[in-house]
Amino acid sequence: MINLRGTRARCAVVVAVGALLLAGCGTDDSAGGSTSAPTAPRDQLLLTQEEFPAGSTKMELPKDRVGAAAADLTSAGQNGTFTPQECAGPQQDLGTAMKDLLERSSITAASGQSGDMYVEYIADTTADLARITELNAKCARYTFASSVEGARIDVTGETENRTAPADLKGVDAIVYRSTTSSSIGTDKPLVMSAYSGMATLRGLTVLVRVTALSDAADQAAFDRLFIAAVDKVRTAA
Repeated sequence: MINLRGTRARCAVVVAVGALLLAGCGTDDSAGGSTSAPTAPRDQLLLTQEEFPAGSTKMELPKDRVGAAAADLTSAGQNGTFTPQECAGPQQDLGTAMKDLLERSSITAASGQSGDMYVEYIADTTADLARITELNAKCARYTFASSVEGARIDVTGETENRTAPADLKGVDAIVYRSTTSSSIGTDKPLVMSAYSGMATLRGLTVLVRVTALSDAADQAAFDRLFIAAVDKVRTAA
């Protein structure tokens, strides 16, 4: 069941959404980055606790828990209605794509003192960034209606493609900002905003997402984390 009220549940949903964005928009194993993969294990390429914003707390994210949250989202997506209708296409077959992604990813995350959430994935595949940018433009504004266990879910969302930080010049990278308002039944809507960045290099995809439980996600914090995450992969042995 999707429960947006508890902090842990919200975190799981946020993380799952980040993964679904990567899984649902496709991959291209021949695109992006150098063919020289790092020799260091993926877990060692992730940001450490000290590299997250000061005062944040590392979150434990078992893959089975993230996968369960993603499965709930996938089920809701398959049984719901998107407007415009063409935005429903990327939701198809996400169950298998999510399973494959989690098996090929290392994950780290932290929560901030103000409720912000920071998530990083490193997957041993390269995402089709051009396709994601195109989808973001096509589905810049959308609504979604579904139900879970008899409770109606309504979501409105906006996505805007942004320019990647100048420090990432020469790296195949994209950035986009998203805002959603979600409500279950008659509950008060939950507003969330996020900056997401994806970069493909050295045969890997780095995904960083900074999410706020408001419409004011911290772009400066996102830029710092995204640059740090990509640089860590770029300079790894």
